[in-house]
Amino acid sequence: MKTTTIKSLLIAGAILASTSAMANSEMVLKNGADTFKKCSACHGALGQKKALGKSKVISELSSAEITTALNGYKDGSYGGPMKGLMKGQVAKLTTGDIQALSDYIPTLKK
Repeated sequence: MKTTTIKSLLIAGAILASTSAMANSEMVLKNGADTFKKCSACHGALGQKKALGKSKVISELSSAEITTALNGYKDGSYGGPMKGLMKGQVAKLTTGDIQALSDYIPTLKK
């Protein structure tokens, strides 16, 4: 195979991979936004409220902190006064839902 053909194939592959990654990222953010609608009742439309005056302001948390908290609420290993309430809220979240929320919520920062 000619060098030019190989280079062309590599460039085309890189473009397709980049486009696929961007589309996947956009889908994760959309899923996060859709899933967050349930959260916004207590945490505010931009995640700016302390839910019931007790939680952290979630829009100030990193993606890793959000993942840790949601997984911990789900398995009962995380949380203070809101532990019981949050366990019920996250019980049906899938790993994908948690990842989508963890990616989406930090985008709400102003």
